[in-house]
Amino acid sequence: MVRVTRRHGLALAAGLAIGAGWAFPASAQTVTLDFPSWQAEEPGVSGWWKALIAEFEQQNPGVKVNFYSIPFANYIQQLTVRFAGNNPPDVVHLPTRNFAAFASQGWLLPIDDRLKKTDIPATWTPLQGDMTWDGKVQGVLLMGYGSLLYYNQKLLDDAGAKVPTTPAEWLAAIEKTTKRDAGQFGLVATSIEHPNLVVEAGTWVMGQGLDWVKDGKYAFTDPKVVAAVEQYRTSMKYAPPGTNSTTARQLFIDGKATFLRDGPWIWAFVEKAPEAVRANLKVTRVPFPNVTGGTSNSIHIAAGASKDKQELVWKLIQLAATPKWQGQYVVMSASPAPRKDSLPADAAQKLPHLKLVMDSAATAVSVFPTQPALMESYNEYATIFGRGMLKLQSTQDPTEKVLGDLQKELERAVPLK
Repeated sequence: MVRVTRRHGLALAAGLAIGAGWAFPASAQTVTLDFPSWQAEEPGVSGWWKALIAEFEQQNPGVKVNFYSIPFANYIQQLTVRFAGNNPPDVVHLPTRNFAAFASQGWLLPIDDRLKKTDIPATWTPLQGDMTWDGKVQGVLLMGYGSLLYYNQKLLDDAGAKVPTTPAEWLAAIEKTTKRDAGQFGLVATSIEHPNLVVEAGTWVMGQGLDWVKDGKYAFTDPKVVAAVEQYRTSMKYAPPGTNSTTARQLFIDGKATFLRDGPWIWAFVEKAPEAVRANLKVTRVPFPNVTGGTSNSIHIAAGASKDKQELVWKLIQLAATPKWQGQYVVMSASPAPRKDSLPADAAQKLPHLKLVMDSAATAVSVFPTQPALMESYNEYATIFGRGMLKLQSTQDPTEKVLGDLQKELERAVPLK
Protein backbone atom coordinates (compact mmCIF):
# COMPACT_ATOMS: atom_id res chain seq x y z
CA MET A 1 0.00 0.00 0.00
CA VAL A 2 1.32 3.47 -0.90
CA ARG A 3 0.82 5.86 2.01
CA VAL A 4 0.33 9.62 2.04
CA THR A 5 3.76 11.23 2.00
CA ARG A 6 5.02 13.93 4.34
CA ARG A 7 4.97 16.38 1.45
CA HIS A 8 1.25 15.72 1.13
CA GLY A 9 0.78 16.28 4.86
CA LEU A 10 2.62 19.58 4.69
CA ALA A 11 0.56 20.67 1.71
CA LEU A 12 -2.62 19.98 3.64
CA ALA A 13 -1.28 21.88 6.62
CA ALA A 14 -0.58 24.81 4.31
CA GLY A 15 -4.26 25.21 3.74
CA LEU A 16 -5.53 22.75 1.17
CA ALA A 17 -9.15 21.90 1.90
CA ILE A 18 -10.77 18.66 0.86
CA GLY A 19 -14.29 19.07 -0.37
CA ALA A 20 -16.35 19.70 -3.44
CA GLY A 21 -14.12 20.61 -6.33
CA TRP A 22 -10.93 19.96 -4.35
CA ALA A 23 -7.92 18.53 -6.18
CA PHE A 24 -4.21 18.19 -5.60
CA PRO A 25 -2.00 20.86 -7.18
CA ALA A 26 0.09 19.54 -10.04
CA SER A 27 3.25 19.64 -7.94
CA ALA A 28 1.83 17.58 -5.06
CA GLN A 29 2.80 13.99 -4.46
CA THR A 30 0.27 11.48 -5.79
CA VAL A 31 -1.98 9.95 -3.13
CA THR A 32 -2.92 6.30 -3.63
CA LEU A 33 -6.08 4.79 -2.16
CA ASP A 34 -5.60 1.12 -1.36
CA PHE A 35 -8.61 -0.87 -2.60
CA PRO A 36 -8.53 -4.68 -2.39
CA SER A 37 -11.58 -6.60 -3.62
CA TRP A 38 -12.58 -10.12 -4.61
CA GLN A 39 -14.37 -8.51 -7.58
CA ALA A 40 -11.30 -6.94 -9.19
CA GLU A 41 -11.10 -9.63 -11.89
CA GLU A 42 -14.72 -10.81 -11.87
CA PRO A 43 -16.34 -10.51 -15.32
CA GLY A 44 -18.91 -7.75 -15.57
CA VAL A 45 -18.64 -6.08 -12.18
CA SER A 46 -14.87 -5.58 -12.43
CA GLY A 47 -15.46 -3.57 -15.62
CA TRP A 48 -17.87 -1.34 -13.71
CA TRP A 49 -15.40 -0.77 -10.90
CA LYS A 50 -12.56 0.05 -13.30
CA ALA A 51 -14.69 2.49 -15.31
CA LEU A 52 -15.94 4.17 -12.12
CA ILE A 53 -12.38 4.47 -10.79
CA ALA A 54 -11.18 5.96 -14.09
CA GLU A 55 -13.77 8.76 -13.84
CA PHE A 56 -12.98 9.29 -10.16
CA GLU A 57 -9.27 9.67 -10.93
CA GLN A 58 -10.08 12.07 -13.78
CA GLN A 59 -12.17 14.20 -11.41
CA ASN A 60 -9.46 14.12 -8.73
CA PRO A 61 -6.05 14.80 -10.26
CA GLY A 62 -3.24 13.60 -8.05
CA VAL A 63 -5.30 10.71 -6.66
CA LYS A 64 -4.86 7.12 -7.77
CA VAL A 65 -6.83 4.04 -6.74
CA ASN A 66 -4.89 0.80 -6.40
CA PHE A 67 -7.68 -1.68 -7.20
CA TYR A 68 -6.52 -5.29 -6.96
CA SER A 69 -7.84 -8.80 -6.42
CA ILE A 70 -7.80 -11.05 -3.35
CA PRO A 71 -9.56 -14.44 -3.76
CA PHE A 72 -12.93 -14.54 -2.03
CA ALA A 73 -12.09 -17.64 0.03
CA ASN A 74 -9.22 -15.74 1.73
CA TYR A 75 -10.62 -12.24 1.59
CA ILE A 76 -12.14 -11.75 5.04
CA GLN A 77 -9.25 -13.43 6.79
CA GLN A 78 -6.75 -11.12 5.11
CA LEU A 79 -8.80 -7.99 5.84
CA THR A 80 -9.26 -9.04 9.46
CA VAL A 81 -5.50 -9.42 9.87
CA ARG A 82 -4.93 -5.99 8.35
CA PHE A 83 -7.48 -4.27 10.56
CA ALA A 84 -6.22 -6.05 13.68
CA GLY A 85 -2.71 -4.90 12.78
CA ASN A 86 -3.89 -1.27 12.41
CA ASN A 87 -3.18 -1.37 8.66
CA PRO A 88 -6.63 -1.26 7.06
CA PRO A 89 -7.23 -0.60 3.35
CA ASP A 90 -8.49 2.87 2.47
CA VAL A 91 -11.53 1.64 0.52
CA VAL A 92 -13.22 -1.10 2.54
CA HIS A 93 -15.23 -3.45 0.33
CA LEU A 94 -17.07 -6.15 2.28
CA PRO A 95 -19.36 -9.09 1.68
CA THR A 96 -22.30 -7.68 3.63
CA ARG A 97 -22.64 -10.90 5.63
CA ASN A 98 -19.36 -9.90 7.33
CA PHE A 99 -20.32 -6.27 7.98
CA ALA A 100 -21.28 -6.76 11.63
CA ALA A 101 -18.02 -8.50 12.49
CA PHE A 102 -16.08 -5.41 11.35
CA ALA A 103 -18.53 -2.81 12.65
CA SER A 104 -18.65 -4.36 16.13
CA GLN A 105 -14.88 -3.86 16.42
CA GLY A 106 -15.16 -0.14 15.73
CA TRP A 107 -13.24 -0.54 12.47
CA LEU A 108 -15.73 1.28 10.22
CA LEU A 109 -16.48 4.99 10.13
CA PRO A 110 -20.08 6.14 10.90
CA ILE A 111 -21.40 8.19 7.98
CA ASP A 112 -24.80 9.45 9.22
CA ASP A 113 -23.88 13.13 8.84
CA ARG A 114 -22.55 12.56 5.34
CA LEU A 115 -25.61 10.58 4.25
CA LYS A 116 -27.97 13.39 5.33
CA LYS A 117 -26.48 15.56 2.59
CA THR A 118 -27.27 12.99 -0.13
CA ASP A 119 -30.37 11.37 -1.64
CA ILE A 120 -29.20 7.87 -0.65
CA PRO A 121 -31.62 7.53 2.33
CA ALA A 122 -34.58 8.39 0.05
CA THR A 123 -33.60 6.44 -3.06
CA TRP A 124 -31.90 3.29 -1.79
CA THR A 125 -33.51 -0.10 -1.24
CA PRO A 126 -34.71 -0.74 2.34
CA LEU A 127 -31.86 -3.29 2.59
CA GLN A 128 -29.63 -0.26 3.22
CA GLY A 129 -30.93 -0.66 6.77
CA ASP A 130 -28.55 -3.60 7.15
CA MET A 131 -25.69 -1.07 7.16
CA THR A 132 -26.59 0.09 10.68
CA TRP A 133 -24.73 -1.15 13.73
CA ASP A 134 -25.14 0.16 17.28
CA GLY A 135 -27.50 2.84 15.97
CA LYS A 136 -25.04 4.26 13.44
CA VAL A 137 -24.90 3.86 9.65
CA GLN A 138 -21.45 2.58 8.76
CA GLY A 139 -21.58 1.85 5.05
CA VAL A 140 -23.46 2.04 1.76
CA LEU A 141 -25.04 -1.04 0.25
CA LEU A 142 -23.84 -1.85 -3.27
CA MET A 143 -26.13 -4.75 -4.02
CA GLY A 144 -29.03 -6.72 -2.63
CA TYR A 145 -30.03 -9.65 -4.80
CA GLY A 146 -32.29 -12.60 -5.41
CA SER A 147 -30.92 -15.97 -6.48
CA LEU A 148 -31.63 -17.20 -10.01
CA LEU A 149 -31.74 -20.65 -11.58
CA TYR A 150 -29.55 -21.01 -14.66
CA TYR A 151 -30.23 -24.04 -16.85
CA ASN A 152 -29.19 -25.77 -20.06
CA GLN A 153 -32.28 -26.17 -22.25
CA LYS A 154 -30.66 -28.77 -24.53
CA LEU A 155 -29.75 -31.08 -21.65
CA LEU A 156 -33.30 -30.81 -20.36
CA ASP A 157 -34.77 -31.56 -23.79
CA ASP A 158 -32.43 -34.50 -24.37
CA ALA A 159 -33.59 -36.06 -21.11
CA GLY A 160 -37.26 -35.29 -21.64
CA ALA A 161 -37.28 -33.05 -18.55
CA LYS A 162 -38.88 -29.66 -18.03
CA VAL A 163 -37.91 -26.40 -16.40
CA PRO A 164 -38.79 -26.92 -12.70
CA THR A 165 -41.16 -24.76 -10.72
CA THR A 166 -41.10 -26.67 -7.41
CA PRO A 167 -38.36 -28.28 -5.28
CA ALA A 168 -39.65 -31.76 -6.15
CA GLU A 169 -39.60 -31.00 -9.87
CA TRP A 170 -36.08 -29.64 -9.55
CA LEU A 171 -34.83 -32.79 -7.83
CA ALA A 172 -36.45 -34.95 -10.50
CA ALA A 173 -34.86 -32.93 -13.31
CA ILE A 174 -31.45 -32.99 -11.61
CA GLU A 175 -31.55 -36.77 -11.36
CA LYS A 176 -32.92 -37.29 -14.85
CA THR A 177 -30.24 -35.17 -16.54
CA THR A 178 -27.25 -36.67 -14.70
CA LYS A 179 -25.08 -38.95 -16.86
CA ARG A 180 -21.88 -39.53 -14.94
CA ASP A 181 -20.41 -41.90 -17.53
CA ALA A 182 -20.60 -39.01 -20.02
CA GLY A 183 -19.23 -36.44 -17.55
CA GLN A 184 -22.60 -34.71 -17.34
CA PHE A 185 -24.07 -33.53 -14.05
CA GLY A 186 -27.60 -32.52 -13.22
CA LEU A 187 -26.32 -29.86 -10.83
CA VAL A 188 -23.13 -27.96 -10.10
CA ALA A 189 -22.73 -26.35 -6.68
CA THR A 190 -20.09 -25.59 -4.09
CA SER A 191 -19.04 -28.86 -2.44
CA ILE A 192 -15.92 -27.89 -0.50
CA GLU A 193 -15.43 -25.82 2.64
CA HIS A 194 -16.51 -22.38 1.49
CA PRO A 195 -18.73 -19.49 2.73
CA ASN A 196 -21.15 -20.25 -0.12
CA LEU A 197 -22.35 -23.39 1.68
CA VAL A 198 -24.54 -21.12 3.83
CA VAL A 199 -26.26 -19.98 0.64
CA GLU A 200 -26.43 -23.40 -1.04
CA ALA A 201 -28.14 -25.12 1.89
CA GLY A 202 -30.06 -22.04 2.96
CA THR A 203 -31.75 -21.86 -0.44
CA TRP A 204 -33.58 -25.12 0.29
CA VAL A 205 -34.55 -24.03 3.81
CA MET A 206 -35.41 -20.32 3.52
CA GLY A 207 -36.83 -20.93 0.05
CA GLN A 208 -39.53 -23.05 1.65
CA GLY A 209 -40.40 -20.52 4.34
CA LEU A 210 -38.25 -22.06 7.08
CA ASP A 211 -35.28 -20.82 9.09
CA TRP A 212 -32.30 -22.12 11.05
CA VAL A 213 -33.47 -20.12 14.09
CA LYS A 214 -36.95 -20.11 15.60
CA ASP A 215 -38.20 -18.28 18.70
CA GLY A 216 -34.67 -17.25 19.59
CA LYS A 217 -33.25 -20.79 19.48
CA TYR A 218 -31.46 -22.88 16.87
CA ALA A 219 -33.96 -24.98 14.90
CA PHE A 220 -31.72 -27.34 12.92
CA THR A 221 -33.61 -30.36 14.26
CA ASP A 222 -37.06 -29.04 13.38
CA PRO A 223 -38.60 -31.87 11.30
CA LYS A 224 -39.45 -29.49 8.45
CA VAL A 225 -35.90 -28.14 8.40
CA VAL A 226 -34.54 -31.69 8.41
CA ALA A 227 -36.78 -32.58 5.44
CA ALA A 228 -35.62 -29.52 3.49
CA VAL A 229 -31.95 -30.30 4.20
CA GLU A 230 -32.55 -33.89 3.11
CA GLN A 231 -33.65 -32.49 -0.26
CA TYR A 232 -30.48 -30.42 -0.44
CA ARG A 233 -28.42 -33.49 0.45
CA THR A 234 -30.13 -35.50 -2.29
CA SER A 235 -29.44 -32.80 -4.88
CA MET A 236 -25.74 -32.85 -4.03
CA LYS A 237 -25.52 -36.56 -4.91
CA TYR A 238 -25.79 -35.49 -8.55
CA ALA A 239 -23.14 -32.73 -8.30
CA PRO A 240 -19.39 -33.20 -8.79
CA PRO A 241 -17.53 -33.50 -5.45
CA GLY A 242 -14.70 -31.20 -4.44
CA THR A 243 -16.03 -28.26 -6.46
CA ASN A 244 -15.60 -24.59 -5.64
CA SER A 245 -17.84 -21.85 -7.02
CA THR A 246 -15.44 -20.98 -9.85
CA THR A 247 -15.22 -24.57 -11.06
CA ALA A 248 -18.99 -25.00 -10.79
CA ARG A 249 -19.57 -21.97 -13.00
CA GLN A 250 -17.02 -23.15 -15.53
CA LEU A 251 -18.61 -26.61 -15.78
CA PHE A 252 -21.96 -24.97 -16.42
CA ILE A 253 -20.80 -22.66 -19.20
CA ASP A 254 -18.87 -25.57 -20.74
CA GLY A 255 -22.20 -27.36 -21.16
CA LYS A 256 -21.42 -30.13 -18.66
CA ALA A 257 -24.18 -29.38 -16.16
CA THR A 258 -27.91 -28.82 -16.37
CA PHE A 259 -28.46 -26.50 -13.42
CA LEU A 260 -26.56 -23.79 -11.54
CA ARG A 261 -28.18 -21.78 -8.75
CA ASP A 262 -26.30 -18.54 -8.41
CA GLY A 263 -26.57 -14.80 -8.27
CA PRO A 264 -27.41 -12.40 -11.11
CA TRP A 265 -23.74 -11.54 -11.61
CA ILE A 266 -23.22 -14.93 -13.29
CA TRP A 267 -24.78 -13.61 -16.50
CA ALA A 268 -21.39 -12.16 -17.42
CA PHE A 269 -19.92 -15.68 -17.22
CA VAL A 270 -22.80 -17.12 -19.26
CA GLU A 271 -22.13 -14.65 -22.06
CA LYS A 272 -18.58 -16.02 -22.30
CA ALA A 273 -19.75 -19.60 -22.90
CA PRO A 274 -18.60 -21.34 -26.11
CA GLU A 275 -20.84 -20.45 -29.05
CA ALA A 276 -22.18 -24.01 -29.34
CA VAL A 277 -23.32 -23.91 -25.71
CA ARG A 278 -24.33 -20.28 -25.27
CA ALA A 279 -27.67 -20.52 -27.09
CA ASN A 280 -28.81 -23.29 -24.73
CA LEU A 281 -28.10 -21.43 -21.48
CA LYS A 282 -31.10 -19.70 -19.96
CA VAL A 283 -32.22 -18.29 -16.63
CA THR A 284 -35.44 -18.44 -14.64
CA ARG A 285 -36.84 -17.93 -11.16
CA VAL A 286 -35.61 -20.31 -8.43
CA PRO A 287 -38.16 -23.15 -8.00
CA PHE A 288 -39.18 -22.35 -4.43
CA PRO A 289 -42.15 -20.55 -2.88
CA ASN A 290 -39.73 -17.81 -1.77
CA VAL A 291 -36.94 -16.27 -3.83
CA THR A 292 -33.81 -16.49 -1.71
CA GLY A 293 -31.01 -13.97 -1.68
CA GLY A 294 -29.82 -11.19 0.53
CA THR A 295 -27.46 -8.29 0.77
CA SER A 296 -24.37 -9.04 -1.27
CA ASN A 297 -21.66 -6.42 -0.80
CA SER A 298 -21.12 -2.95 0.54
CA ILE A 299 -18.54 -0.16 0.66
CA HIS A 300 -17.16 1.48 3.79
CA ILE A 301 -14.58 3.91 5.11
CA ALA A 302 -11.95 2.69 7.56
CA ALA A 303 -12.33 4.49 10.90
CA GLY A 304 -8.56 4.50 11.29
CA ALA A 305 -7.83 6.18 7.96
CA SER A 306 -6.51 9.73 7.85
CA LYS A 307 -9.11 12.50 7.52
CA ASP A 308 -8.08 13.37 3.98
CA LYS A 309 -8.35 9.76 2.83
CA GLN A 310 -11.72 9.39 4.53
CA GLU A 311 -12.98 12.34 2.48
CA LEU A 312 -11.56 10.92 -0.74
CA VAL A 313 -13.18 7.53 -0.17
CA TRP A 314 -16.47 9.29 0.54
CA LYS A 315 -16.17 11.10 -2.80
CA LEU A 316 -15.70 7.72 -4.50
CA ILE A 317 -18.81 6.40 -2.74
CA GLN A 318 -20.82 9.44 -3.79
CA LEU A 319 -19.79 8.97 -7.41
CA ALA A 320 -20.80 5.30 -7.30
CA ALA A 321 -24.21 6.35 -5.94
CA THR A 322 -25.09 8.69 -8.81
CA PRO A 323 -27.93 7.68 -11.17
CA LYS A 324 -25.42 7.37 -14.02
CA TRP A 325 -23.21 4.84 -12.28
CA GLN A 326 -26.10 2.98 -10.67
CA GLY A 327 -27.60 2.46 -14.12
CA GLN A 328 -24.22 1.33 -15.45
CA TYR A 329 -23.96 -1.10 -12.56
CA VAL A 330 -27.15 -2.86 -13.67
CA VAL A 331 -26.05 -3.02 -17.30
CA MET A 332 -22.40 -3.97 -16.81
CA SER A 333 -22.77 -6.43 -13.94
CA ALA A 334 -26.25 -7.77 -14.80
CA SER A 335 -27.01 -7.29 -11.10
CA PRO A 336 -29.58 -5.16 -9.30
CA ALA A 337 -28.33 -1.78 -8.10
CA PRO A 338 -29.63 -0.50 -4.74
CA ARG A 339 -30.89 2.82 -6.19
CA LYS A 340 -34.58 2.52 -7.03
CA ASP A 341 -35.58 2.59 -10.70
CA SER A 342 -31.95 2.23 -11.80
CA LEU A 343 -32.70 -0.08 -14.75
CA PRO A 344 -32.35 2.03 -17.93
CA ALA A 345 -35.34 1.67 -20.27
CA ASP A 346 -33.21 0.86 -23.29
CA ALA A 347 -31.32 -1.80 -21.32
CA ALA A 348 -34.59 -3.46 -20.26
CA GLN A 349 -35.53 -3.81 -23.95
CA LYS A 350 -32.16 -5.12 -25.07
CA LEU A 351 -31.58 -7.41 -22.09
CA PRO A 352 -34.95 -8.84 -20.98
CA HIS A 353 -33.37 -10.99 -18.25
CA LEU A 354 -32.58 -7.82 -16.29
CA LYS A 355 -36.26 -7.46 -15.36
CA LEU A 356 -36.13 -10.93 -13.78
CA VAL A 357 -32.98 -9.84 -11.95
CA MET A 358 -34.64 -6.71 -10.56
CA ASP A 359 -37.91 -8.47 -9.69
CA SER A 360 -36.06 -11.26 -7.86
CA ALA A 361 -34.10 -8.74 -5.83
CA ALA A 362 -37.26 -6.85 -4.90
CA THR A 363 -38.90 -9.92 -3.34
CA ALA A 364 -35.91 -11.87 -2.02
CA VAL A 365 -35.80 -13.47 1.43
CA SER A 366 -32.32 -13.35 2.97
CA VAL A 367 -30.43 -16.60 3.55
CA PHE A 368 -28.09 -14.86 5.98
CA PRO A 369 -28.67 -14.71 9.73
CA THR A 370 -30.20 -11.56 11.19
CA GLN A 371 -29.57 -12.34 14.87
CA PRO A 372 -26.90 -9.93 16.24
CA ALA A 373 -24.89 -12.77 17.80
CA LEU A 374 -24.64 -14.59 14.48
CA MET A 375 -23.99 -11.44 12.48
CA GLU A 376 -21.13 -10.45 14.77
CA SER A 377 -19.61 -13.96 14.71
CA TYR A 378 -20.59 -14.79 11.15
CA ASN A 379 -17.24 -16.23 10.10
CA GLU A 380 -17.23 -18.71 12.97
CA TYR A 381 -20.88 -19.55 12.36
CA ALA A 382 -20.31 -20.09 8.63
CA THR A 383 -17.24 -22.25 9.24
CA ILE A 384 -19.05 -24.56 11.67
CA PHE A 385 -22.13 -24.59 9.44
CA GLY A 386 -20.02 -25.50 6.42
CA ARG A 387 -18.42 -28.44 8.19
CA GLY A 388 -21.87 -29.78 8.94
CA MET A 389 -22.96 -29.48 5.31
CA LEU A 390 -19.80 -31.26 4.13
CA LYS A 391 -20.49 -34.05 6.61
CA LEU A 392 -23.84 -34.56 4.88
CA GLN A 393 -21.98 -35.10 1.62
CA SER A 394 -19.17 -37.32 2.94
CA THR A 395 -20.91 -39.67 5.38
CA GLN A 396 -23.93 -41.95 5.56
CA ASP A 397 -25.01 -40.53 8.91
CA PRO A 398 -28.73 -39.71 9.08
CA THR A 399 -29.48 -36.11 8.22
CA GLU A 400 -31.21 -35.57 11.57
CA LYS A 401 -28.09 -36.73 13.45
CA VAL A 402 -25.76 -34.51 11.42
CA LEU A 403 -28.01 -31.51 12.02
CA GLY A 404 -28.37 -32.37 15.71
CA ASP A 405 -24.60 -32.50 16.14
CA LEU A 406 -24.25 -29.24 14.21
CA GLN A 407 -26.81 -27.53 16.43
CA LYS A 408 -25.01 -28.64 19.61
CA GLU A 409 -21.69 -27.35 18.30
CA LEU A 410 -23.22 -23.99 17.39
CA GLU A 411 -24.93 -23.71 20.77
CA ARG A 412 -21.52 -24.09 22.41
CA ALA A 413 -19.46 -21.95 20.04
CA VAL A 414 -21.94 -19.24 18.97
CA PRO A 415 -24.71 -18.99 21.56
CA LEU A 416 -27.67 -16.87 20.55
CA LYS A 417 -27.94 -15.18 23.94
